[in-house]
Amino acid sequence: MKFFKIKSYAKINLSLNIIKKLPSKLYQIESLVSFINLYDLIYLRFISSNTHKIYFNGQFAKGISKKNTVSKLLQILDKKKLLNNQKFEIKIIKNIPQQSGMGGGSMNAAS
Repeated sequence: MKFFKIKSYAKINLSLNIIKKLPSKLYQIESLVSFINLYDLIYLRFISSNTHKIYFNGQFAKGISKKNTVSKLLQILDKKKLLNNQKFEIKIIKNIPQQSGMGGGSMNAAS
């Protein structure tokens, strides 16, 4: 089966306001963002397997953990039985630098 191709765009914060600190040590924020013409490429397809397969390649792929935003999302969707036991092979070409504040990981999961 062919791969579907998705562009997962980076974003920049034009404005960021911290509303309050939460007990979990995270922050509740409000933000105004704009997407820019920099993106990770995501290739995905259905596979016949008992587990999802996620691969990272590209300039900024080094050091990405097996437990990442995409794997966590798939785990949640599996737990809620929203994927009907279907598994995916996902290849992500990382062009967005890690921890740059441009939403690379979260945008990959959202895409």
